[in-house]
This record gives sequence, C-alpha cells and structure tokens, in this order.
Amino acid sequence: MDQIPNISVLLWFHNQRDEVEPILAALYELEETAFELIIIDDASTDGTVQAIQSLLEYYEHDHTFFFEHEQALGRGNRLNEALQQASSSIIWAPEYITAIDEEALRQAIKKLKSSDASCLVNTTLQAENFANPGEYVQSGKLPGDTQFVWNMERISSTSQFFNPFLNHHHGVEWLLRHGVNALEQEQSFFTAPGSKHAAPSISDRQELILTLLRRPGISSKERQKLTEILHQLPAITQQQSPEERDHDLLEKAVTLKLEGQLSGALECVEEVLQNEPSNPDAKQLKIELLERQRRFVEASELKHELQADTAGVHHEIDAENIITSLIVPTALYGKPALEHCLISMNEYCNPATTELIIIDNASLDDTHDYLEEMHEKNFFNCTVITNKKNNGFAASVNQGLKKAQGRYACVIHNDVEFTSPAVARMEQIMDDHPRYALLGPLADSTLNPDQLSKSMQNHDEVILQTDYLDSFCMMIRTKVNAKMDEELTLAFFDDIDLSFQMRKAGHKVGIAPDVQLNHHYGTTTFALDLDTESDLYWKNIAYFNEKWEVETYSKDELESLSRFDQLLALNELVNPLYPEEVIKQLFNELFTDELKTEIMKAEHDQETLVQLVHLMMVMEKRDIMRELEDRLDEHEIPPGIIYEIVRFYFNRNIYSRCLYYMNLLSSQQESLQSELYRLAILIDEKKMEDAIPKLRALLDEAPSNPYLYKLAGDIYSFSGEEEEAKSFYALAHQINPFEYSENTTEFHLK
Repeated sequence: MDQIPNISVLLWFHNQRDEVEPILAALYELEETAFELIIIDDASTDGTVQAIQSLLEYYEHDHTFFFEHEQALGRGNRLNEALQQASSSIIWAPEYITAIDEEALRQAIKKLKSSDASCLVNTTLQAENFANPGEYVQSGKLPGDTQFVWNMERISSTSQFFNPFLNHHHGVEWLLRHGVNALEQEQSFFTAPGSKHAAPSISDRQELILTLLRRPGISSKERQKLTEILHQLPAITQQQSPEERDHDLLEKAVTLKLEGQLSGALECVEEVLQNEPSNPDAKQLKIELLERQRRFVEASELKHELQADTAGVHHEIDAENIITSLIVPTALYGKPALEHCLISMNEYCNPATTELIIIDNASLDDTHDYLEEMHEKNFFNCTVITNKKNNGFAASVNQGLKKAQGRYACVIHNDVEFTSPAVARMEQIMDDHPRYALLGPLADSTLNPDQLSKSMQNHDEVILQTDYLDSFCMMIRTKVNAKMDEELTLAFFDDIDLSFQMRKAGHKVGIAPDVQLNHHYGTTTFALDLDTESDLYWKNIAYFNEKWEVETYSKDELESLSRFDQLLALNELVNPLYPEEVIKQLFNELFTDELKTEIMKAEHDQETLVQLVHLMMVMEKRDIMRELEDRLDEHEIPPGIIYEIVRFYFNRNIYSRCLYYMNLLSSQQESLQSELYRLAILIDEKKMEDAIPKLRALLDEAPSNPYLYKLAGDIYSFSGEEEEAKSFYALAHQINPFEYSENTTEFHLK
C-alpha cells in the first residue's frame, strides 16, 4: 500500500494468541482504506509472537510495524510507545475486533477530520454521566477502548499520551482528562462482541478517579466527593463476602470472554476456583474458555469431572465396556483439522463407551507432540500409532482395526466434524440390524452422491441399503474381520472395495439418512495433489475394475452405433491414463484405414474435434492427434482437456507443446498443477535462476506437496550438494512413499 495512511491503528498484545488472528484478519481485509498498523507485544509467552509473525508474513502489509519486548510494562506504557511511532493524526487503539465495515470506517474518519471534536465514539454517551463523572466511573458501565477514535490535531501536544498506570478504558480516561468533546457515531464500523460495556477493575477505577482529581480548576466540594469515592473503592471488595467476590469475578470473566480476552477471563475463573474448587459455573465457563483456546484435552477432563460431580459418581473407562473404536488416520499438516474433529467428538461421543485410535502417518507439523499429550491425558482411552512414512489410508485403517476393542469400529477422516450424537445413533441402528456390516451417515460433502445431505429428503426409513459407502465416516462391525485392500495405496476406492468385499461375503451395506455430519472434503488429499483427475485416482479405478471384473461398457449398445460414433463412445468410456486392454482392442478393430481417412477428410465441430484429439492421445496415435490438434479453436478447448494434453507431452519431455497449451489457460484456470509443470520444465532446462525463487514460492503455497520436495532435491543434486538432495528426496518419500524413492531422481509428474 503506497498511500499515506489515513489512520494509525495501535495494537497491544500480552498472551493473547487466540485473539491475534481475528483482529489482524479484520484489518488486513480492508481493501481501499490506507492504514498504518503498529503492533506491540508485551513479553508474551504463549505463542502470541509466533501467531503475529505468521500473519505478517502471510499478508505482507507495507505499513505494519511490529515491536517485541522481553519485559512486560503494561498496556498504557506500550500504547505510548506505539503512539510515538504513529504517522497519522487519526488514532485507534482497539482491544478486540472480528470484522470491519470499511465504508463506515471511511465515513467515520472523514467525519472526525472535518469536525472540531477531538474524538469519535461508536456508542451513546449520556451528558449526565459526565455531569457526575465520579459516580459514572463508580458504576462500572464504561465503553471500551475499541469504541474510540482520536484526532491528535485537536488535542494539545502536552496531553497526547495514554495513562501508563491504566490497563483498559483509556478512551474514557482521555474524555475525563480533556472534557467532553466527542462526536457520536450511531452505527459502529466494527464488530466486537461485548465491547460496548466492559467492567473496569478496581485499580482502573481508582486510576480514573485520580484522573478526575488531577483536573485543573476542580472545586473543593468535587474534590472531597471524588476522594470519598476513591477511598470507598478498595472497601467494596473488602466488604464483599467470598460469594459476592466470586460472582463479580465470574461477571468480569464473561465480559472479558465476550471481548475476546480469553487469557484474562481464564485468570478470573482460576481465582474463583482457587476459592471454591467445586463451583459449577466457574467450571463450565472454564470449559468454554479452554475450548476457545483449543485446549480441548483439558476441557474434556474438566467436562467429565463436572458430569461426574453432577451425577455423584466418577466414570472410569473400562475396556470391556467399549462399544465403538473410533479410527482416525492423519497426515501432513493435519493438526488443525484433527483438532476440530476431536473437539466435536468430545462434544457428541461418550468417553465411557468409546476408544480413540489415531494413526499418525509421519505428520509434518507438531501433531506428534499433540497426540502424546492426548495419550498422557488418556483422552477417550486414546491409542496413538505413529508411522515413519505415509502408509496410506487403507493400511492405516487396517492398523486401527487390529487395535480396535469395540464391537464396532468407526473409521473417520480427520476433516469430519460431528454435529449430533452420530456414533451413538449408528451403534443403535447396527444393533437393530445385525445383517449390516457397514453403515455410513449423510454429509454436506462426499464423493458418494447417495450420502449427500441435500439428496436425501423426507426419508422415513431408518436404514437404506446401498452398494458402497464413502469412508469419511464408516461404521464397521468388527466381528466380520474387515480389511481394506492396501494395493489402493494412498487413497481412492478403498472404501468402495471394502463395501464390495462385505457384500460378496453376504453382508449388507447401509446408509442412515437421519444421521448427518459435516465433512470438509479434501483436506488431506488436496494437499497431496490428489483429486479425481490425478494419476492415482485413474490407477485405482483400473485396479478396482480389473479386481471386481467391472464391465465398463455394453457391447450391444456400442454395436447399435455407427463405427464413428462407437469411437466417440469409447472416448467417454476409456480410462485416460490406464486404458483397458479390451477397449484398446476394440479401438484397433474399429480404427481401420478407411475410418481414419474418413476422420481426416471430414469437417468436425469443435466438441467432436476435442473428443477425437483426446482419444488419439489415449490410444497413442500421436501423428493423427497432431493433425487434429491443428484444427482446434484454441479459445474453446476445455481446461480439463488442456491439462490432459499437457500431461501427455510432459511425460514425453516435449516441453514446447506443454508451454503452448498452458499459455492457453486463463488466470482463473491456472492451478498448482500448471505451476508444477512450469517449475519442472525450468529445472529440466537448467534455468535455476528462475526455478529457485519459483520453488520457494510454491513451497509456501503447498508445503505438503511431495513433488516440490522431489524438485528441490533435483536442484541440489544439479549443484552437487548430494546430502541436501537426499534430505529432500527423503521428505518426498515420507509424504508419498508409493511414488517417490528416498534416493532416486527418476520421476513422472502424473
């Protein structure tokens, strides 16, 4: 952003890791407002600094300035430090925001600049409050700092400072110090839950009263009244009963929670629990705060403790009482998705009858430490299986099935979130329908159209028989000794194969239409560059069809067509990467010299030309393919076909044709896949000065993609740094051992 900032935003953080992202994201989403951001970290120890740095790297905002400190001096002192760095006359020091109405903000700045007022307040201030300011402070119902925007040009230079002894309510303190000279804005330009009325601490109230006492020209009567209020403030807490103090602390904690100040709220709750360890309200609030901070293991323990207190008994997990074993494979940078999954599991599953088995496929983040903590806490009787490389989904599920102690095993993707007691409901359905070996719920996103929530309307049946299930959530009756086919490697068709196995053995496969959950489809597979156009997808289709002798076409239907139309039909039926032998044989029977001549002489519309080019590519008729390519209208080639043609030429090292077709893609049609092709071509052509920065950018964008690590190894190998090359090849192998060797540079981008 090159414009001169219209507003300087001052932010202070101290152990507020979970509040960093919503605040910074709200500011960085501003598109047209030129702003300056000055961030002060006041000796945080909870990861706040790392959270700030990560977001600063992501957004790369030109007018952001970040200052770290090893010693905490408090919000007032640090805001003064930030104020000295500000270049705009308009100052805003919000404590917590989650969204900004940019147009309303622009109007507020314009309104304040054109006014004689020293500040703009996003709330209603009653004049009578400032007629009796001491009582106003004593009442405790004061607007928070987020509500105030200041114009330094309207404030004397000697008064341009924040009270260093005050933690919060600096906006009110400035008004008390300068007198009421504020504009009111009816519509706030920000969203900040609970920010309008924050209860000040006793020390902050004392400091606000002292501000009033320092004002010049104060009458002796007013001074006496304020002095009395000042002396009464400590007595307020001293005269309170322990119950009253705890009540006030909990009220303050709720206010801080609404403001997003989770750490401060938790401190208040902890103080209550020190005085009264069994206080159920404090425990419940602590659970909410821990879950907001994603410390769900601690939250789970406290929740079970609270349930036990309510019931008067303590529930121990007994292996003999386990009904369902939840099997959750995870890999790569899967911790955030896994956390959401387990939080929802904690909410809707019964820990007394459920065990959790997590298979960690050599994750690249701190999942290992996270799972160790869960195991130590015995979260859901947790068992952790750690693999040194990504064994793939099928093998991971089989590892979990071997460990399962329940009569049911429920396989769950790590990107699933429960929204109801789905596991208990499926247990009940399986109990009532013993012929069913597999059962699955509905979801908002799935590869199985029969399991889409929107496709299942008004079904009264408890269970619907089906041919196959999507494994995002699949309950298995363990006594049937189910096992996934590990030849299907990383993903795709392992669930359909298992469904076919169960049906072949005489069991039924069913869908429970009254059980639904959320599925954030593709969290792991997309990171591996796997989708329904990937090499592995088509490879597994070929394997599955051959294994189960799936007929991919009807001979009678084909023969009812003309020879030319039969060719076009084959294009729709053939596996584009692993063409079936029977279809290749049929193609060769149909593609006579006469038909070839007819095809080459005839005029074809664009759609037919695209089909013919694709078919000739799949059938390795490159000479005919090239002649037909020359007739294509380049602006009407579907992007899916472009990518297939690029893959075809890339695997044959014909880079000029690759680049020609990739240059036909619009910016919207470009993808990580096209960038990988471009990078690989640069490396193969030894253009390292262009390849290295491109590699770095792509690693930031797709840190889980194994092909990028393979290419990094190639770059180091080219420069003779073999040890570095081996380390990157090893990473590629760890992420996808089925495609990449630890020591070889041989590869094909699929």
